[in-house]
Amino acid sequence: MEIRRIKGIKRIVIPQAAQAAGASTGPIVIKGKKSKRRKLSRSSRLMEKITRRSARANRAVLDQYLARHNRSNRKKKNGWLKDLSKNMFAAGRKGRKSFKLSSLF
Repeated sequence: MEIRRIKGIKRIVIPQAAQAAGASTGPIVIKGKKSKRRKLSRSSRLMEKITRRSARANRAVLDQYLARHNRSNRKKKNGWLKDLSKNMFAAGRKGRKSFKLSSLF
């Protein structure tokens, strides 16, 4: 039986039917690989956290802008150009929400 592993799933439990002899063997448990610990010095943890969070915020801004850009293009002629400032500010607001310095400390 081949089991495809899905990222984020820690273990899979497959119940087994009781055998005719009456001895129950119990469920089969398939455990995933343990993730390796990130190797960071104590002094670089904060910098890494800020860098990672800013990268995620940038990704959120770009994804939000692209969605708004495509929507504007579908709705009206040259819509992306007409709605450029509105779309940029709305996408920037989304990024600022995902990057909060106050939650870092």
